[in-house]
Parts: sequence; structure tokens; C-alpha cells
Amino acid sequence: MSMRSVHAGDPRDAAYENDGVRVESVFTCALCGAEGRELYDRLRDQMFGAPGHWSLQRCSRCGYVWLHPRPVATDMAKLYRQYHTHTAPPDRTGPGRWRDRAKQRVLARAFGYGDGARFLGGRIVDRVLCSIEPLRELVGATIMWLHGAQRGRLLDVGCGSGGFLKQMQALGWQVCGVEPDPAAARVARERYGLDVTCGTLEEAVLPAQWFDAVTMSHVVEHLPDPIATLRECGRVLKPTGRLVITTPNVESLGRRWFRTAWRGLEVPRHLQLYSVETLVECAGRAGLRVEIVRSSANSARWMHAASRLLKRDGVLPGGTVPPGLPPAIRLPGLIFWGLEWLQARFRPAGEEVVLIAGVGR
Repeated sequence: MSMRSVHAGDPRDAAYENDGVRVESVFTCALCGAEGRELYDRLRDQMFGAPGHWSLQRCSRCGYVWLHPRPVATDMAKLYRQYHTHTAPPDRTGPGRWRDRAKQRVLARAFGYGDGARFLGGRIVDRVLCSIEPLRELVGATIMWLHGAQRGRLLDVGCGSGGFLKQMQALGWQVCGVEPDPAAARVARERYGLDVTCGTLEEAVLPAQWFDAVTMSHVVEHLPDPIATLRECGRVLKPTGRLVITTPNVESLGRRWFRTAWRGLEVPRHLQLYSVETLVECAGRAGLRVEIVRSSANSARWMHAASRLLKRDGVLPGGTVPPGLPPAIRLPGLIFWGLEWLQARFRPAGEEVVLIAGVGR
């Protein structure tokens, strides 16, 4: 799928400058061809300082949301000069942390990573922990819901600085990644010694039917041609393999609540934003068989804090929430998470769309 611009001959069709970034107009929906209507306008990058003024268009027919104008391919790198993947993620693990011990117990019992408790008391604790649905969901998200029984070759598309691959390697997967940002790929190779190809998935030319799992965590919204990349994911997956995608949910409670201050907009790097329905449509067009699709409230507390800071200050340096937030921000975030978690049980209101797909119809 290439994002369709207006037809040749329209005076709006030519590429032009947007604060030093070459852009082109995109007025019609890439999924159904209908005209877009303005969702938000006069947007700027409030996190990483990329230049330009931007708007978001929503399809009047199917609800697909896309960035307008759109950076041309040769200028995409200008949007990532200060991006957060240029440094390794902080190491928050530690044997003394109770949350790490709880995570290990849930990983062992619910997801097949390691041995469960040997004694009755420990087994009871494990069962209780795994029965707490929000905890099980939080732990599952850290491994992209991949069960230990599926272990084999894992490809992470848009692997950034390699934190996820490092974790999955420690859990017994044979890992490799592709990452178009040279600075991020360099961190993954030099700090963690990972097998990471710098470039797009299509440029990597990986073997067909090679991987047991392919993951894309907050990547599909960055892709200039998402359907082509999803199709390539299907090509490199084994017939029994699984593709797992997470992406910001444009129909989330957070987006409706914070509007232009919602952290998930992230213009101009997010070239499109998905709902459950539009992501399923893209996967189907790529020839994938959708097995599970839902929304998740996992990141609701963090997204609430980030969006609230954006709304209050107008900027969020580095795109992340600083440590040591006061209770005046933490407590509303907890209430927001609870509200969103309840809503997500009945409609796709969670901050992220989660999609798991196999190969073929």
C-alpha cells in the first residue's frame, strides 16, 4: 500500500517545504480511497523537536487516520535525529525487586518460561498471581504474549536499541532484528552484541518461512507502506509462525480524553493511527489470518501521565515521563487506568491495539 496523494495535475500534488522538511499532500484514504476530514490541525512535535507544522486527517468512510502533509522518504531521517532509541533503555531489573520476582513467577506458570514453584505454598502463590488478569496482561505484554513452548527464531521489526531482543534472548529465543535508524541499530549491536540489520524489513531480504515469531511493537504506525511490510512479515514467517503487533489505538479513552495532547499522536513520526477495525483491514490486505485482535489498557497509567504533562506544559522532552511524579498526577493515572481497563472489557477503549496473526486466510 502506498499512501495515495491527490492526482497528478492538482496544484496540491507537488512536494513542498515544511520548515525544512520536504513533504507531500495526502488527501485520500489509503484503505478505501475516500476523502479525509481534518481531525486535528496546527500540530507540532512536542517531544523530540522535529520541524514542521502538521495535521491529522480521518477518513470519512472507514475511520483510518493519517498524517498530512506527509514527509517524503528522503527526509524521514530528519524526524528521528533526537529519538529515544538512540540510547540503551535503563536496566530496571534486580533480584531484590518484588515486582521482578512476581513477573518471573507469572512467566513460569502462565507463559512457560522456567519451572514453577515446587512446594504447595509456592504453587498457591503462583496460581493467585496468574489469576490476577491485569498482572497477567502486564507480564504478557513484556514478551509480546509469546509462549515459551513456541521458542525458536524470533525477528523483531523496528527493534530500536535492542532491549526487547536482549530480554527474549535471555528467555531462550534465537533473536535478530531490523532497524532503519542507524544510531539505534548501532546501540543494539555494540552494547548487546545482537544480530541487527540496519534498514527496512524489505531491504534486509531475509529467508522465506524462516521465523517462528515476528514482533512489531509500536512500529506499524511509523511505516510509509504498512501493508507491504506486513506482507513481508508473512513471507518470512513459518506456516505455523505468529506475527504480534501493538500500536496506539486512535479510538482509545486517552485519545478521546486528551485530544491534541494525547501522547499517542506523536506527529510527525506516526504516519498513520489505527483502530481495531483498520488494523484488521490492513492485515487482511497483506494476506494474514487474524487470530486475536483487541485493545489493551496496559499502558493507560503511563499514557495518562505523559498526556497530562503534555497538556499542562505543552512539551514532553524525550517523549517520556520523568521519575518521581507527585501523587496529584499518579493517583488520577491509577483511576484512569481502572476506568479504561473496565471499558476495554466491553469495547476497544484501551490505549493500544493488540493483533496476533498467522499466515494465510
